[in-house]
This record gives sequence, C-alpha cells and structure tokens, in this order.
Amino acid sequence: MVWGCSGVFAKREANPSRVTLMRLREGPIAFSTYTGVRDSLRAVVRDSALWRELWARINQPFLPAPPLPSIDFRREMIVVAALGARPTAGYDVVIEGVAQDSTGIEVVLRRQAPAPGCPVAAAMTQPIDLARIPASDHPVRFRERTVVTPCGSP
Repeated sequence: MVWGCSGVFAKREANPSRVTLMRLREGPIAFSTYTGVRDSLRAVVRDSALWRELWARINQPFLPAPPLPSIDFRREMIVVAALGARPTAGYDVVIEGVAQDSTGIEVVLRRQAPAPGCPVAAAMTQPIDLARIPASDHPVRFRERTVVTPCGSP
C-alpha cells in the first residue's frame, strides 16, 4: 500500500515559510490513543479512497465507527503520524507544525514516551495524530523530536 510519503532531502532552505495546519483534534495530545493502526506510520493522504481506507483502519476498534470527516482533496491533504503499538499508556505523538521551502514540505512531530520506571497504565496503545494542510504536489518529509516525560508529570 502506498501512502504518498517521500524520503530525506539533502539541502534545506534557511527561511522556510509556515504552512497552515489544522489538527483533527484540538489540544496538546494525539488525535487518538487506541486505534487499529498497529505499525509506525508517517504518511500523506492526497485522495478520498486512501482517506476512507485509513479512517476505517484507525477506527477498527470502534463500533460503530465515527463518521468520516469530509476533506476536499483539491484544496487539502491529510498528514498522518502513528507510533504503532506500544506496550503501555504514556506514549503520544503530536503534529506540531508544518513549513515549506524550495525542497518541499516539512512536518514537525513531537514523540512522547514515559521515563523508565514511571507508573503507567498497563494497556496496549496505538497513538496517532492527523492534520489537514493545504494540498500540494511537493514532496513531504517528517522531522521528529522525542520527549521523555518524567514521573509525576501530567
């Protein structure tokens, strides 16, 4: 299955321009923590067929599944970041920003993990975040930073 993401770029422009980003969930945490996406995934969805397929996969654990958000793929595309299956709670992924330069579009992610030894719920999780950005044919790359959450932090 091809999700439309591209690889690493050799040179980046010094002054990229910000790209409008609208996450599908407001707030500081992932779109969902419990999903049917068991593998790590960084993707760009540029058409309605892939969007329907991904939405069904995300919502596989839920019956009935929530309604599919309407996306006008002539004007928007969806960027996706999923961590894959994690053995406990305390993991998160958030799309923090998007910028464009002459080499393409860069999506900035924050990956969060609990510090070793912290008490967390013993539940399998599959964090995923989704965001709308303006449609573009430019290549997309993902840049990630990892944050370790100390014990006792909210």
